[in-house]
Amino acid sequence: MINEKRFKENFDEISKFGALDGGGLTRLAFSNEDKNAREFLINLMKNAGLKVRIDTVGNIFAKFDNVIDPNLPAVSVGSHIDSVPKGGFYDGTLGVMAGLEAIMSIKESGIKIKRPLELIVFVCEESSRFKMATIGSKIVSGKLSLDRVKELKDDNEISVFQAMKNFGLMPENLQKSILKDNTYKSYIELHIEQGRVLEQKGFSVGIVTGIAAPIRFELNIKARADHSGATPMDMRNDALIAASHIILKAQELAKKEKTAVATVGYIRVIPGALNVVPGEVVMGVDIRDIDELTLGLVNENLRAYIKSLSKELNFSYDIKELAYDKPVKLDDDMINLLYENAKNLEINSLKMPSGAGHDAMHLKGIAKSVGMIFVPCKDGISHNINESINFEDAIKGAKILEKTMLDLASE
Repeated sequence: MINEKRFKENFDEISKFGALDGGGLTRLAFSNEDKNAREFLINLMKNAGLKVRIDTVGNIFAKFDNVIDPNLPAVSVGSHIDSVPKGGFYDGTLGVMAGLEAIMSIKESGIKIKRPLELIVFVCEESSRFKMATIGSKIVSGKLSLDRVKELKDDNEISVFQAMKNFGLMPENLQKSILKDNTYKSYIELHIEQGRVLEQKGFSVGIVTGIAAPIRFELNIKARADHSGATPMDMRNDALIAASHIILKAQELAKKEKTAVATVGYIRVIPGALNVVPGEVVMGVDIRDIDELTLGLVNENLRAYIKSLSKELNFSYDIKELAYDKPVKLDDDMINLLYENAKNLEINSLKMPSGAGHDAMHLKGIAKSVGMIFVPCKDGISHNINESINFEDAIKGAKILEKTMLDLASE
């Protein structure tokens, strides 16, 4: 049985690392706050009697293998503990702490299970620092090369590779962190929904059917900087005007499709002076969908529009690819098992897709089956200091997680 008091207390303790005075937290990947939270978590794992290892890039693995056959592929659970700047307490961390509590509860129950249980804490899930999400799980799935790890840099020109080195890791041995197919029997991730569907429809839990994927790129528009007073409107070549057309086009293209979304998440205007016509703009574009064909279509159409617009408005441009992921359909057997366990526990649940990306999408193949559990967050707010949940929903999600892990570990 889930120890509700311990679950909440452990969650509250790890939430102190990176906590902000005004609420929420900032715990960027490979920061001091991240390091301190990891050390706290590793101590919890060891005190719980789990065997802990850290791979070459910083992913943490904690295993319970006092089972009938410790050599069988484990039932795994996981998420991440890094955050966005001025983010909430629950994104990622809730799944890690629920997974730890589920393993501890099964261990303490004394029920003899056939196969091991393993908690995975993935590094650098958030894209805030290096403009790429799910870095740790991409590495273990063989989707991220050493060269790319060296190329990806934060705003201070520190690469992922260097950040890992500074953290005491060995990213030069990245290949050793790649996991083989069928390493795990299963992988389950509990996460807050980060939207408002569950709350508005009155469900305590969501059973995820598929995960949307992002295509992300950075667009650099180069036009001509001029004096804002001395340059007539019909003689201007304004990079920001071009950017505004592209922003609106991205919205238009996404709205035409059923489940696509498109966002321009940041924009830098150069030189960025009030009395200068913008000569250059750098902007980050994020396109997502749960349908691979539609995702590709929105991406292609937006790029075609940029090319056409560049001729019309006379600007040059460069596109830097940041991510090109594929949407993932989760396994029917896992979806049905999670749904039935929710039903048997008398917890009302809804089968639903995930519009946000998660580490789970990269565990397909590494685990024979992959599933996700969502719990609602108030007003659908996430990546925000106002992110909050009803912890009773988290407890319900953890109970479904525990029961499902127990079922899978008994097979």
